[in-house]
Amino acid sequence: MRDALTLLLEGAGWKVSNLDSCLELEETIQKDRTVAVISESSLPDCQPQDLLARCFDYRLPVIFTGHDLPLQGAVDLIRQGATDFLDKPFPQARLLDLLDGLQEQLA
Repeated sequence: MRDALTLLLEGAGWKVSNLDSCLELEETIQKDRTVAVISESSLPDCQPQDLLARCFDYRLPVIFTGHDLPLQGAVDLIRQGATDFLDKPFPQARLLDLLDGLQEQLA
């Protein structure tokens, strides 16, 4: 999934960083202009709620993707502040539209 998303986003002109930990997330956020964080679920050292909290510190939107989370779990993440939850398989255009909208908000 990571490789497919990377190809999709880079093909649409986005710079993509693939991260494996919350430490990498914080380092990337601090040095790069990050528009959004897209996470399938959680990082090994960071549950979804922790990921949201860290991103809130930087006012970064978080888009979760997945297929094994029950509907209530997805609703809970959105209530806790996630920008969206895209259930797999999701239309590629939906993700690109979300990112374009977020970028427009930053401009």
